[in-house]
Amino acid sequence: MMLALYRAFMYLARPLARPLIEARRRRGREAGDPKRRLERLGVPGAPRPSGKIFWFDAVSVGEGNSVVPIMDYILESYPGSHVLVTTTTVTGARNIVSKMSGRVIHQFLPIDRRAWAERFLAHWRPSVGFFADSNFWPNMLLAARAGNIPLILLNGRISERSYARWMRHRRDAKLLMSSFVYALACSGSDAKKLSDMGITGAECVGNLKHGAPPLAYDGGRLNELSRASGNRPSWVASVTHPGEEEIILGAHASVRRVVPDAMLIVIPRDPDRGSEVLDMARRAGFLSALESAGDQVTESTGVYVSDVLGGLGLYYAFSGLVFVGCSLLETMDGHNPMEAARLGAAILSGRNVASFQETYDMLKREDAVIMTGKDDLAEKVAGLLSDKDKLEALRSRALEIAKNEAGVIDRTKEKLRERLEKILT
Repeated sequence: MMLALYRAFMYLARPLARPLIEARRRRGREAGDPKRRLERLGVPGAPRPSGKIFWFDAVSVGEGNSVVPIMDYILESYPGSHVLVTTTTVTGARNIVSKMSGRVIHQFLPIDRRAWAERFLAHWRPSVGFFADSNFWPNMLLAARAGNIPLILLNGRISERSYARWMRHRRDAKLLMSSFVYALACSGSDAKKLSDMGITGAECVGNLKHGAPPLAYDGGRLNELSRASGNRPSWVASVTHPGEEEIILGAHASVRRVVPDAMLIVIPRDPDRGSEVLDMARRAGFLSALESAGDQVTESTGVYVSDVLGGLGLYYAFSGLVFVGCSLLETMDGHNPMEAARLGAAILSGRNVASFQETYDMLKREDAVIMTGKDDLAEKVAGLLSDKDKLEALRSRALEIAKNEAGVIDRTKEKLRERLEKILT
């Protein structure tokens, strides 16, 4: 019943599609090129090359980064093939484009309307489709099933809330999930939930996001940043969301009463919010700078706002103390902390991390993360910046766990090799 209502709504919602796309474009969330915006209606933005096409739906930056090693593996294993990557966000598109080779094609995923999904699939005719995490687009999944396109779920996970909702509509769940011929889950509990929902043969190999290569950065820029900042104590607040920055800036004011020369680097989840966060910092009384404006860090910078894609690796390596955002407010569900751990950063996080609960539980078991809240964030940051031994111990434990988790990429490749041999022969 739930699935039927969804499909009926999406069918009737056609007149709303173009106004919605235009509204998102004005907010910087859709492509500026009108021809590329047509991709959201299933209109292809590029010709289909000959040979096999392996389609990866990666939605946004985190999913895109996690599947890059798998895309590379596919291209290496199948000479002459191409990879098609779809995302729903401009940020995700920019991230993927920055990593693209000549055999990788990017398209914006069509809005999930049956006719547009069918148009997309009829043009690209993928040999296999890979969906990442919990990106279940009902009309697209069912169109792929009708077109006999095998789908594989990578890094599959399902929250307890979503699982409970789908189990109230078990028939719909089984119909939808039967579109997948195979699933590799983040955890054993995710594999069981996905099996309950109707995916045959779901199994756990670990969280793919734990095995992604360390975020890249320029060593020369790192040295320049250290010199320009005067090698002062610093901390990073990354992937922050609206409602968090005010709390973080307030905490930084308290931190500076204990560590007067401390610097904060804020990296908002949405780079287009950079100017907004800069204004907050200035209203809070900090000497602040914005990366996209060409501003540089100096020995007197109190808050530096990084709103340019590709900077996470640099700032994680520079500071070594990272507060991972999307975690301070009850409406939030966390973000992947392993990106910071792989670069040897000490990790702080809010307590609202449902989407990465098992990852945080693993870090907590090894005393490799500090969980905090709105009221004690400043105390935790100041304590670490004031105690180098404690900070270094936390960094070391996080890095050790990250190294141990790196094998998930090889496990995933081996499982896919076996499965793809069966699908493509």
